[in-house]
Amino acid sequence: MNIDEIRAGNHKEFNRLVENQIDSLYLLVLRITCNEEDARDVVQDTFMKVWVKRKTIKNGSSLKAYIRRIAVNKCYDLLRMKKYRQRTNIDIERVMLNELSEGKDADYKLNNDEALSLLKMLASELSPRQKLVFTLVEIEELSHDEVSEITGMSKTNIKTNLRHARLRIEGIIRKYVN
Repeated sequence: MNIDEIRAGNHKEFNRLVENQIDSLYLLVLRITCNEEDARDVVQDTFMKVWVKRKTIKNGSSLKAYIRRIAVNKCYDLLRMKKYRQRTNIDIERVMLNELSEGKDADYKLNNDEALSLLKMLASELSPRQKLVFTLVEIEELSHDEVSEITGMSKTNIKTNLRHARLRIEGIIRKYVN
């Protein structure tokens, strides 16, 4: 891919960029949002913004990191907006988790849908920044340097948010397992 061509408005080069990045970007966004429709919307909005801002792409910068940073920022905005709406769903998911953990064969009862529900419930308890950092470090397995490049956060801030996310999730799990 030629960044100069993309900056100049070459649609073919931009389409090649989209084709090369769309699958990995979708998976990243899906892991952060835990919602297929939201993930598709964020990916579409991300590439639209990349196209609109194409002239600001700097030489020598990582195009993949630039695209991920836009996507992560869009996810962060979406998570902050949805945080207020999710409060009522948390109570329902807690009851479901409680019922699962009380059964004799709880390990065998968790199927994919229930595991996803558990993940959503746990993630909904995190702040948007904690969820972003947790997803990028623990699920995407990115280094703190890569997370810093994508999010613009300092390494100290990343470590702090990751620590708080881990403690929060551990506390929630202990509450329902014991």
